[in-house]
Amino acid sequence: MSKTEESRLPVGTQAFILSKMYYGALTKSLEKLDIERYFSVLYFLHNNKNCCQQNICDELKIDKTAMVKVMDYLSKAGWVERKTNPDDRREHFISLSKKGEKQTKEVVRSFKAIDEKAFSNISETERKAFFKVMFKVCENLEKLPSDHLTFNYKKSK
Repeated sequence: MSKTEESRLPVGTQAFILSKMYYGALTKSLEKLDIERYFSVLYFLHNNKNCCQQNICDELKIDKTAMVKVMDYLSKAGWVERKTNPDDRREHFISLSKKGEKQTKEVVRSFKAIDEKAFSNISETERKAFFKVMFKVCENLEKLPSDHLTFNYKKSK
């Protein structure tokens, strides 16, 4: 079956399928770690040392209330440390713990390996174009009114 304009799935559905496949492969590749979700938060913290919780919310489009639950989970699992800003008790700085730093290296390696496989047989020019278009689509969607959606990242049995 050819993918014509009429038979192609809406961009949101296709993005959801892509995300489901990507995170399914990522979860499988990281199943030996003692954590089963929030890999993107760990990856972000690996690249943004000691950042405030609000910055994580903004960059990863995670609701503040949901972020508290994420941080509770990661903190209890020993992956992150939270420190209250002494100048503003409403602000929390998040950093990877020693355990988090060590194990997040595996998370980073898995993201890179899956990206390599996902983009195999795709030229660098096509890859850059893909990210450029995806960025523009996100910018366009941010201008639309929307409801906040929460996704449950719990591993299904």
